[in-house]
Amino acid sequence: MARHYSFLYLRSKIFMTSDIFFAPEIDDNIFEIDLHSTDNIVDALSLLEKELFRSSQKKLSYAKIIHGIGSGSLAKAVHQELDKHPLVKNWKETADGGSCIVIF
Repeated sequence: MARHYSFLYLRSKIFMTSDIFFAPEIDDNIFEIDLHSTDNIVDALSLLEKELFRSSQKKLSYAKIIHGIGSGSLAKAVHQELDKHPLVKNWKETADGGSCIVIF
């Protein structure tokens, strides 16, 4: 497995990390896919598919998917979809549990 490195510039010093989620987690302008507006899981997964494709067309490296916490059924469905999606290289749930970061 190839190693990916993120660079952090602080006061003229460069720090290197092999955590591929480091840069996306601190990016205030990360592209967000918000699934809160959907009425059900089927609609949410359809929107997710469209937005993942759109992200790939924009040549984005990563995005944030907001699925919310709730009962957990939407989060579970989203995670299962990400596990098998061909555009997704990796994903990680955020610390708050209401979203995840996706690496393309």
